[in-house]
Amino acid sequence: MKMKNSPILLSILFTLLAIVFPTIAGVIIAVKNISSLSSITLIQFIAFAVGVLVTLWIMKKSKFSFQDFGFRRFKAEAWMAVIVIFELVAFFNGITDQDGFSAQYVLILLLFVIAVGLCEEFIFRGLIFKYLSAKGLKVAIIGSSILFGIGHLANILSGADLLMTLLQITFAFLFGLVCAEIVAKTKSIIFPIVWHATHDFIAFLTDSEPNVLAVSIYVFHCIVLIGLAIYFWRALFPKKAVMNLKNPESYV
Repeated sequence: MKMKNSPILLSILFTLLAIVFPTIAGVIIAVKNISSLSSITLIQFIAFAVGVLVTLWIMKKSKFSFQDFGFRRFKAEAWMAVIVIFELVAFFNGITDQDGFSAQYVLILLLFVIAVGLCEEFIFRGLIFKYLSAKGLKVAIIGSSILFGIGHLANILSGADLLMTLLQITFAFLFGLVCAEIVAKTKSIIFPIVWHATHDFIAFLTDSEPNVLAVSIYVFHCIVLIGLAIYFWRALFPKKAVMNLKNPESYV
């Protein structure tokens, strides 16, 4: 079986590619024993920026056009208001007071989350979603979401809190699911990129040590994502369409 004819194998390789960039950044930070928050974030930004360039190169060399990968405009819709409220809830946890939190750090953080949003969306809702679409839209949506969740398993190895890591993996899967559905519905990858970068920026500004409020916000986010996932799934795969397929005479 040739790799180019195996969407699943390619998707797994693309997932590994997504893990490579933060891993390289982590190794550099550990080897150099860097402790400055701004320096750590800058190194992570550079790693993901390289990831963006590599991913764009892969897209250009593929058999698909950039428009096929979702580089197109989208129209504003009512469900976007739900996502705005969804993100603002995180501020109930307050603004983080990490050491080194400064205007310089916020600027570097902004560049970092933009790079992350571009890199991860290009890979998971761009490359992986498009190649898995050969197996069907449902496979593309669910498959890309599962791989996105698996990509966050690395947090466990980094020594992060187990409960919060499990919540992050669950959140990542649901977030990936909704983003994939949005791409399927709008034919555009632009909104997921903006949403991804915005969510990460707010998360870094508001995340603190695990506590009841932080966990509650995570649970609330997961519940909202489940609701959005069901909404988009029904819009993409309406029962009426299924009934019509079972009853061909209804088209007459």
